[in-house]
Amino acid sequence: MNINHEDFTVNKLIVLYLLSQVKMPLSLSQMTQIILERGYTDYFSLQQYLTELETSKFITISKQSNASYFEISSKGEEALEFFASRIPEFIRKELDLFIENNWRKFKSELDIHAEYTPNKTNDYMVHCKVTENHSTLIDLNISVGSKKQAIELCNKWKTNATELYGEILQLLSK
Repeated sequence: MNINHEDFTVNKLIVLYLLSQVKMPLSLSQMTQIILERGYTDYFSLQQYLTELETSKFITISKQSNASYFEISSKGEEALEFFASRIPEFIRKELDLFIENNWRKFKSELDIHAEYTPNKTNDYMVHCKVTENHSTLIDLNISVGSKKQAIELCNKWKTNATELYGEILQLLSK
């Protein structure tokens, strides 16, 4: 198998494209399954790409319950904007179709939930939850003093739940 530098670059772009299009964190096992099933690269090269992409801050990795989750960073999104055209069109279409057909499965494997309800006394209860494969990882209720603050907490949870969960777990483990 003759692999050149161009192949490495395209394969890293494929990883970034996948994470960009799926719009949710993917576990290492999900990433491995998607990339390897399509024959884009081998397992060891994928591990190398993920490490290099994290080192370059194109992706972020969070750890939860002995699993690693990958997300594209804003720096990764910027790089992808410039170089996505280097990914063969048939691969982009193949990934788009795969994501369209499987996003519910990914969502059910890692479900992030945040909502707020008013209490009888002019405050609000914010309910934040993360589940994976129908098992609860964290379930958190927080009382806040305003609707604005409740909305902000819900939005932050929805966009940063994996990182926040990791930080909470780390703080409690000290």
